[in-house]
Amino acid sequence: MLNIASCGLNCGECAAYKATKEKDMEKLAELAVKWGGDKGLKAKDMLCDGCTSDRVYKNCTSCAVRNCAREQGVKVCSQCGDYPCGKLEGLWKGYNLNTEDMKANLAKAR
Repeated sequence: MLNIASCGLNCGECAAYKATKEKDMEKLAELAVKWGGDKGLKAKDMLCDGCTSDRVYKNCTSCAVRNCAREQGVKVCSQCGDYPCGKLEGLWKGYNLNTEDMKANLAKAR
């Protein structure tokens, strides 16, 4: 399923997104332990309808790229007049994401 995040990631491939869509609270609880480490995340913290929605995985609420897109009033970064910007490229580099894949996803989401 194609559900593109503000940065170009495909939320449709995310385990938290998939488990939310499947209403699989057991899987979300497993992800809370796996992704949360000692942060004490719960299954409900993992509920996510994708980056461009209002209900996202708890750690995504502080994503600088997601928050910037929302402040700019765009769904995805490719709709912004500053695209591509250092904030976006820094996220791609920080997570070792394939820039060309992210750009292709953003082009599809326009």
